Amino acid sequence: MKKYAFDHYYVYEELTNLLDELSAEYPNLIKVSSICTTLENRQVWACEITNYATGDVLSKPAYYVDGNHHAGEVTGSMAAIHLIYTLVTKYGTDSAITGLLDNNAVYVIPRISPDGAETYLTSYEKLRSVNRPYPFEKPAPGLHAKDMDDDGVIRMMRIESADGVWKESKKDPRIMVKRAPSDFGGKYYNIYPEGYIVDFDGVHIQPAEGKWNLDFNRNYPLGWFPENRQPGAGKYPLSNPENKAVADFVLAHPNICSAVTYHTSGGCYIYPPGTMPEKNADQRDMRMFKEIGEMATEETGYGCFNIFDAFLTDTVNYSSGAFDDWMYSTQGIPTYTAELWDLQIRAGVQGVYPRTTPKTDRQNEEDMHLIYKWIDENVPVLSSGKPIKDWTEFDHPQLGKVEIGGMDFKYTWQNCPPGYLEAEVEKNTNFCLRMAQTCPKLTVDSFTAEKVGDGVYKVVAKVSNIGYLPTFVTNEAKRLKVDKALSVELCGDAQIVMGEKVGSLGHLEGFSGVNSSYAWDNIATYKHDPFTKVVEWVVAAEEGTELSVVVKGPKAGVAKANIIL
Repeated sequence: MKKYAFDHYYVYEELTNLLDELSAEYPNLIKVSSICTTLENRQVWACEITNYATGDVLSKPAYYVDGNHHAGEVTGSMAAIHLIYTLVTKYGTDSAITGLLDNNAVYVIPRISPDGAETYLTSYEKLRSVNRPYPFEKPAPGLHAKDMDDDGVIRMMRIESADGVWKESKKDPRIMVKRAPSDFGGKYYNIYPEGYIVDFDGVHIQPAEGKWNLDFNRNYPLGWFPENRQPGAGKYPLSNPENKAVADFVLAHPNICSAVTYHTSGGCYIYPPGTMPEKNADQRDMRMFKEIGEMATEETGYGCFNIFDAFLTDTVNYSSGAFDDWMYSTQGIPTYTAELWDLQIRAGVQGVYPRTTPKTDRQNEEDMHLIYKWIDENVPVLSSGKPIKDWTEFDHPQLGKVEIGGMDFKYTWQNCPPGYLEAEVEKNTNFCLRMAQTCPKLTVDSFTAEKVGDGVYKVVAKVSNIGYLPTFVTNEAKRLKVDKALSVELCGDAQIVMGEKVGSLGHLEGFSGVNSSYAWDNIATYKHDPFTKVVEWVVAAEEGTELSVVVKGPKAGVAKANIIL
């Protein structure tokens, strides 16, 4: 197959062609299926990736990744595609990837909103999740964003006015800063998004309600609120076919142990709960999020934070209905939201995270100066031309003389410039490859038989979990009672005198149960769920009979061993 470059953003056709070529060339490693047909007749593709020769996909612990819950956050979609491409093409040459796919499965839904992403990638439009009218069927009165000067980018418009509240920065005239209370006698402006006005009365310029306001990451049934409380949440939980398809996919794959959902931007990994302070959540789970998050920081340079504590300035009317909260707080699956691309951090902006108090006008001016300087020095040209356009006069059909200028937000702030794309997605793939290794790993350490009488044997199996995650994955899963216990089965032509042919093994701890802040002699953590358990049977059988033990769990995979009596 041809080599795919990660130096641009893929439209739907190129994404589909890549998946078709991979599945045709590597049928033993990847299967691609559609989980939803969109209103514009595109497919939401889902990839199952594993070495099928070593077992069915559902028989292995699995890792999940998705991209493009938000249409404009196409760096995330490209990161998901890069993970797919890396796993499939490097199997057999990269020992870590080979071992991963021999023993685990990886599920990737690279583009949850193909309709919205296609609009974003092939036009000047900016949108949240999908190009479907919501909450109004027709454009509402007011200012709507539009590329008025036909340069391919929606920028900002400024109009000089005595009552204007903005002025040019003394450090950089392209940057607009708030007018001080004592400012008089200068040039002042009002600023608006570049666009046109529906039902213009000749005087008032007010932002309109957006035409495409659906937010897929507010449509999940955990903390869902209606439109008056949570804009974009949809008519009811999972009302969007794309959201329902994703939730159905997760529920149909009970072997999913952990997950990452890709977004932009900010340069951080954030983890639930997003509905309460971290101190009120299970502390074992929170420590696990931090330990895995340290790997994210090592590979990407991104910080790792709790959503509620680091991101919410309003802890009463907070954003909710998010995918990561639904995964963790209803399914017990630890899920990170990765906010890819870190323009502010690269530019040297301080205090990006955690978000605690609003910045002053002066601080905002300093930050924008750093950002503009970084763009000038590092992003010389985009497909639309200069990434920052000087204020340029334009004869607006409704407003008369205006000036249009500012940055190409889509490919400087929201997504990385194409020249930075490969490095950005590659480092996040490196983290995902490490996180996927944290799943439970069942082993049968020993399986022995001792003759205790004429045709009677004592059979003993020693079973362990050598993985990082326990077989119950999170304490939240236990609290929700969605933790499915391990089963152990003795197979073969033997009469079981003592013990059960199929029994419950409960759960096995993982080495995440070791808290480095405690001494090794504090083993209370393992009282109910040790790393290793021993199962015994007494059987009656003829010498030479072959017996096998099979241990399995939905999120732990399968471990087997055989003996001959």
